[in-house]
Amino acid sequence: MQQSPGYAAALRHLGRDVTDIHAGDGPPILMLRRRFGPTAVCYTPRADLRGARRSALRNLPRRHFRIIIPEDYSPTGLRPSLRNGLPILTPQHVAELNLSGSGTDDLWRGMHGKWRNRLRRALDGPLTVRGSPLEYARHAPLLHLEQTQRTKRGYSSYPLGFLAAYAETAKDQTCLIQARLNGETLAFTLFLIHGAIATYAIGWTGAEGRRIHAHNLLMWHAMTGFRDRGIRRIDLGSLDTDRCRSLARFKLGCGARARPLGPTLLIPPGVRALA
Repeated sequence: MQQSPGYAAALRHLGRDVTDIHAGDGPPILMLRRRFGPTAVCYTPRADLRGARRSALRNLPRRHFRIIIPEDYSPTGLRPSLRNGLPILTPQHVAELNLSGSGTDDLWRGMHGKWRNRLRRALDGPLTVRGSPLEYARHAPLLHLEQTQRTKRGYSSYPLGFLAAYAETAKDQTCLIQARLNGETLAFTLFLIHGAIATYAIGWTGAEGRRIHAHNLLMWHAMTGFRDRGIRRIDLGSLDTDRCRSLARFKLGCGARARPLGPTLLIPPGVRALA
């Protein structure tokens, strides 16, 4: 997501400093430049640094601090060329759900038993599901419900301003899925689409939605709907088994697999990015 053209377009719409770093035959590496007081930081999140693409890091401004998060975790692959990077955070794990199977049976078999049973009850329940592109002005009340939820629970996610910018610059690449009962939204999920990947952005449910397993139903509609439109993978975001254990169980329960990203590396000013 953080290396997609849609992500860059949304940030530029917000006035952020985003630069394309040439990386050979493949797509460019996106670099974000931010300033914290007198200190400038160049940030390359989830960058594909496999093979010859790694040489693009030589084009990062050496006079600034550089923070690099490789998309793939490969300790032997990162060394010795990135040994100048100081690891400041251990690798994060993300949950990814493969949609490239031959049919819904593959998706069904990939679920954990309890997750599948909750989905069965939700499918037999009274909820209706509706999907649409995000229209920020119309859907703002739903998004603010999620913002209140994240404040209470103490987790972070995409800022609402960024979601508004993404909807403004790539409306057709957003998908808001709502579970409704008697004209009322009991739960929703928002996905941002980039290429053949759909990234889970935010979601919300109330007490009644939790009781009747609305989010299981929403995920099922996302899985089948995205697969039918050619999406090959759903990125469900980071797995935090310490602070958000139930959410991590939900992500893995639907059939997603955990994958480590590379470590967060800091390269001080004046130091070469590549040894």
